[in-house]
Amino acid sequence: MTLIFTATSLIIAYALRCWAFPYGKCLWCIGDGIRGGTYCRRCRGEGHRVRLGRRAYEYIRREHHNGTR
Repeated sequence: MTLIFTATSLIIAYALRCWAFPYGKCLWCIGDGIRGGTYCRRCRGEGHRVRLGRRAYEYIRREHHNGTR
């Protein structure tokens, strides 16, 4: 029971974080935007990327929107 409560609370906390702060630091360039002397390809030199949870939320929302037209 404790494991279920802990997992649920972590999922809710991550979902709220993705909602409030959809962008996180790029893990490849550590938020600098530069990796190996050139712009980071992962974040296109911006230093931040969209979180995985936010991408999942946008995908589900888009599929729901397209399905209810």
